[in-house]
Amino acid sequence: MVEINGYGAVGPGRGRVISASVKLPGMTEVPEIPLDQIQQRVVAMWMGSFYGTSGYIARKLGKKGLREFQELGARQMAAIFKRIGLASPLDIALAIATNEKNLFGSTVEVTDSVGYAEIRRSRCALLEGASAFSRLGATLIAKEHCKTCRESHWRKVFSELGVTMESEEIDGGCVMKLSKQ
Repeated sequence: MVEINGYGAVGPGRGRVISASVKLPGMTEVPEIPLDQIQQRVVAMWMGSFYGTSGYIARKLGKKGLREFQELGARQMAAIFKRIGLASPLDIALAIATNEKNLFGSTVEVTDSVGYAEIRRSRCALLEGASAFSRLGATLIAKEHCKTCRESHWRKVFSELGVTMESEEIDGGCVMKLSKQ
């Protein structure tokens, strides 16, 4: 933060740097929150954004428009994975598991085997989020979320990457087995 005459300002060479510990008049302390609460908020924001956008597109453009939107998202995700050099099933599985564990708080493991990698979500935070939204009155059904996640998103991403997926639901999550086509 840069300060001029006690107020923040922008621009090269203006003011002086204020450390994070300096409190300006009228500033209120912003609380820190625990990691599990941060992850719950990330899940809620992600789900609200994704399903809110999907619902709007489905109402305005119908099922065909929604499929096009989902395919566009899958192609973009695959392009990002390619751009950052993720090509093997193990690299892809580790990237997905790392995000889901750290951003959402899922309990997820990756197993590297001969010819395939496996993502095991024993506690899927997004599935829990879908269930919580349902309890609050949203029309989102947890089982539909799982189908959308695996079939309408990840299967399409993997196909773009030349990777096949076998999947099964387990209590609290799912298992996705990835292998090269």
